[in-house]
Amino acid sequence: MRIRGVNGVDEALKAGKVNKIYIKAGYKSKRVAEIVSRAKKIGIPVYSVKKLDSNIEADISPLRYVELDVLIENALKDRGFLLLLDSIQDVQNLGTILRSAVFFGCSGVIIPKRRSAQISEGVIRASAGSAIHAKVSRVTNLANTLKLLKKMGFHRVCAETEGKPIHEAHLNPPLAIVGGGEDRGVSNPVKKQCDEIVSIRKYGEIDSLNVSNALAIFMYEFRRRLL
Repeated sequence: MRIRGVNGVDEALKAGKVNKIYIKAGYKSKRVAEIVSRAKKIGIPVYSVKKLDSNIEADISPLRYVELDVLIENALKDRGFLLLLDSIQDVQNLGTILRSAVFFGCSGVIIPKRRSAQISEGVIRASAGSAIHAKVSRVTNLANTLKLLKKMGFHRVCAETEGKPIHEAHLNPPLAIVGGGEDRGVSNPVKKQCDEIVSIRKYGEIDSLNVSNALAIFMYEFRRRLL
């Protein structure tokens, strides 16, 4: 897999995923110089290339999905939360969500195998490289996964435009936060498995937030209550 841009290459290097680095011939910057220095110290080859789409690119090892039971175990052990994404098909949205998930210490992100964006170069770029650090699992059926999480003691909340205010919601760990796609939100079969439908109060003229913004608020609120 090829990733482009200084942020993506930097994060991949931190994660130990980089195999080769390519620098556009003649390009110089302090941050790129630091990346090159770190790479050479651990034996990663660095090439100067005349024709390159970005100033810096890297070949990285394939990103591997994580088994669902590993994510569940992590969330239970850490008193954390899981994020379930129902049909998020836009790579920009998925990348932004993964960046927030890593920032807020999400124990794992669960996506469907079908009708969803998957981890790709575009998603990594949209996440500014953060997706490399995310623990992501793919499942066949999100509704069945939510049933399993209920048995494991998770409280399941669905982020939607119409529901109880977020400040009234139960957001204690272990928690499963569900967000839906750009067009139709969370599907009914998935929504029916949630314990609460929760919304963010609006103060201005628009009725809703982008799903990536809304989920970031839910993740922040979860962390805030643990302080």
